[in-house]
Amino acid sequence: MRRGSAGLTLLEVVIALAVFSIAALGLASVIFSTSRLNEGNRERTVVENAARSMIEKMRNEEFAEIFRLYNSDPADDPLGPGTGPGANFAVTGLQAIEGDPDGLPGRIEFPTVVNELREDFDLPELQMPRDLSGDGLVDGNNHAADYRILPVTVVVEWRSIGGTTRTTYRTVFVPK
Repeated sequence: MRRGSAGLTLLEVVIALAVFSIAALGLASVIFSTSRLNEGNRERTVVENAARSMIEKMRNEEFAEIFRLYNSDPADDPLGPGTGPGANFAVTGLQAIEGDPDGLPGRIEFPTVVNELREDFDLPELQMPRDLSGDGLVDGNNHAADYRILPVTVVVEWRSIGGTTRTTYRTVFVPK
């Protein structure tokens, strides 16, 4: 009896299944990678919007009160202890990193040493040390009451798909 070409041999079926499996795994990998990329982009957009919103909120405050409202010391809040928003803030849609004491992914940082706004703080990204009070000197005094420019860092640190992620935004406020 002659063998026709109408049927498939077991070897051909196994090879076809192997090729199909490799193609399916490749497609699944692309879908998974795209999903992770989309989630990462979503998180970055959320972080950027939250940071911009916080910076804009700070800009809308009375310039002389920004430091007291948004530093980490609730005792010096303008309307009394604990009345200001403070240094930490929530970011909707993001979880704080494991072990974060306040459970909030966002925080505002100033060039401070033990809650004192200092000109001698070393932070080249904000051109520090620098004269914050406008008196022509860079000293180690507390300038919380007499700053004329205010360097600000907004940090968002969260648990993402890829692990702990941190984004930092820096700006300098001046009176309007």
